[in-house]
Formats: sequence, structure tokens, C-alpha cells
Amino acid sequence: MRIDGFQNIPAILQSTKTEKSQNPVSGNETKPGASVSLSSFGEVLQSLQRQTVQTTQSREAKVDELQKQVKSPDFKIDHSALAKQLLDSNIINPGL
Repeated sequence: MRIDGFQNIPAILQSTKTEKSQNPVSGNETKPGASVSLSSFGEVLQSLQRQTVQTTQSREAKVDELQKQVKSPDFKIDHSALAKQLLDSNIINPGL
């Protein structure tokens, strides 16, 4: 199973970074706002976790619905439409 939401973590983290201070802090002093980056990361991670749960639930609902349709005696496959979709999406190539 592929989880698409996690592929965007670097871009999301990059967008939440705070600007670096012009005067670097020396020694054991903590930089003001250092906890903000950690907090921002936590918010991003929590958001991605929520999206993953929602996506999983949505996919499970779609799979359940499709299973019901396939088991139905009225289920028919439109072979022409299926072939057209396969060609349009380049899943199959008639030239080979």
C-alpha cells in the first residue's frame, strides 16, 4: 500500500521553517524560537497522520462499495470503456 501524504514531508517542513537569526547564538544559550520549529514539525506530523487516517477510511469505503457492486448479479463490465481508459492512461500500448 502506498501512502501519498508522506511524500510531501520535506516540502511541508521547508515551508514551516522559521527564518534564521542574523546573529548566531554561541555557547549553551538556546536560540529564541527554537521550540517553534519543533512545534511546527509536530503540527505537520499530526496533520499528515489525520490525512492518512481519512485517506485510509475513504479507500476502505470505496473498496467495500466496489466489492458489493462486483458481487451483485447486475454487475456488467463495459469492455470498450475499460479498453479506452487503459489506452488513455498509457497502461497498455497498442504499438508494442
